[in-house]
This record gives sequence, structure tokens and C-alpha cells, in this order.
Amino acid sequence: MLQDVYTRYRGGCMMLVYKSEDTVSFMGTCFLVHPEGYLLTAAHLIHDPKNLMAVPFQGDDGFEQVFSKTVSPLGVDVVQMDRERDVALLKIREPLEISMPDHVLSPADDIAIGTSVAMVSYPFGMQHVYTQVVQHAVISSKILSRNETKLFLVDSMIHRGSKGAPLVNADDGRVIGLVSGLFDPLQAVPYSDSEEPSVNTHLSYAVSIKYAVNLMEKEGLEIF
Repeated sequence: MLQDVYTRYRGGCMMLVYKSEDTVSFMGTCFLVHPEGYLLTAAHLIHDPKNLMAVPFQGDDGFEQVFSKTVSPLGVDVVQMDRERDVALLKIREPLEISMPDHVLSPADDIAIGTSVAMVSYPFGMQHVYTQVVQHAVISSKILSRNETKLFLVDSMIHRGSKGAPLVNADDGRVIGLVSGLFDPLQAVPYSDSEEPSVNTHLSYAVSIKYAVNLMEKEGLEIF
């Protein structure tokens, strides 16, 4: 199942980078959701909407070099954003012919706890290791955050570079969530006077993809 997920999404998962003069800084992961060049990522990765770029997947089925000296980034614009839900919709500036699978997104929230899921991302981009990685997990819980955002908790600790990646249901190969970060229980409590330090739970979380679908509908896009 994970091999099918990786084959389905590896071409559409890209590195999100920021260009400043002659320097390109890795920000996280983004992924294609529409053949007209629209991508999704985590909103908190975007500090400055100018000079954002996406770097397409350049690997193959063989052993890859863990680093790359040259990349071919594509300029992207932020077209919709919901910082409260931590989702952002981007669009590649250049007109490109893009083929992608149908039925990519699954906005229904009825996925069962214990379901196998996968993430395709660039977890070690912050360390200048630009190898794409597929990571397995299971849905551990479904909770509401302090602002009533629907979150999927998964039993796998993600790295910073995986933020913005798709959370894919391994059973049907459809994206159910957008990876946001490591789970901190204190951040989920509506009001807390606790002086306890943050707990390293070894769990990560993703926001429901329904919030990204809302942005796509605002943009007038057909949902694939």
C-alpha cells in the first residue's frame, strides 16, 4: 500500500523554498492538488509571501545523492490562506502542462481511528538533505483544537521539513489531511493555567483537508 501511495504522490510533492538575493532557503513541503498548478502547504511556513518557490521532485527509483547543489525552482504566489486553520493555497506562476491523478482529496472526516496513513515529504531539508521520504503512521486520535480545528493525531514523529506534506489514507490513496507539526497537549487545551512544560508526545498532527477544500472552492476550483 505504501508503495502505491509513494508512486501516486511523489511527482506532486515539492520542496517549498524562499529566495532572498542569491540565497535559497528551505521552508518545508508543498503538494499539487490541481492540474492548473495549485499547491497546498501549511500557512505557518509562510512568513513573507514574496519570492516563494516550489522545487519539483527530481529523483528516480535508484539510490539518490542526499544533497543537491542545483535546483530548478518554480515561482509561486499565495492565492488563498487560512492562518487560523494553518492551510495555504499556492499557484505556480508559469503555465505548465501538469498531469495528476483523479480523486486526490477526501474531505470526509469519518476515517476510523487505527487507519494506516502515509506522508510523502522532505523531512531533512533543513539539514540540506533533499531526499524525498515516505513515512508510515496510523490515525491515533481525532480531536478538536482550542479554536475548534479538526485534527488527526498520528503515531509518528515528523521532522520540520515534513510540515506542509499530505496525509494520505493508505487504503484508498486519497489525501485526508495536511501535516502541521508535532502535537503539544498544552496547545489543545482551551484555557490552561498549568506551569507544566511542553510534553514530547512523539505524536504529530495534521489538519483536516476540508479546510484546504474550502480555500479551493473560494478560488473557484474544481476539486480533484
